[in-house]
Amino acid sequence: VTNTTTVHPGNQTTVPSTTTTVRPTLTPQPSPIPTGTYIVRNGSMTCVRAVMGLQLMAQSIQKKWMEYMNINPNMTQTSGSCGTLQSTLNITFSGGFINFVFVKNARTYHVSTIEASLQLSSEGMLYYAAIHEQLFTTKLGNS
Repeated sequence: VTNTTTVHPGNQTTVPSTTTTVRPTLTPQPSPIPTGTYIVRNGSMTCVRAVMGLQLMAQSIQKKWMEYMNINPNMTQTSGSCGTLQSTLNITFSGGFINFVFVKNARTYHVSTIEASLQLSSEGMLYYAAIHEQLFTTKLGNS
């Protein structure tokens, strides 16, 4: 069976695509946080492997209380870089991102920076936060 389609010049119609970006929604109460595995590789070598649940909290301007957003690991994209003394893990999702900077000192490592951004179209707000501290120090090979 052979199927043939013929297109006649001048009779083509282009239908504009209607793509909408779904922005995250906040909930007034914390809920169970789904756990995901986020990996950064340099070729076949893994330099960052983080198994964690991610939840962002934002102070609602309109409602005047804290609201919560869980990051669905199945709806994220992971990128980053591997370095001798510093590696990064960048997690993006619809409406925002979370970035981690890992620093190696001798036989330990720690998180030196956590940066997060969340765009909420429902409130017309952009939330941004950055923490620059030595966090989660552990020996190499541990977590």
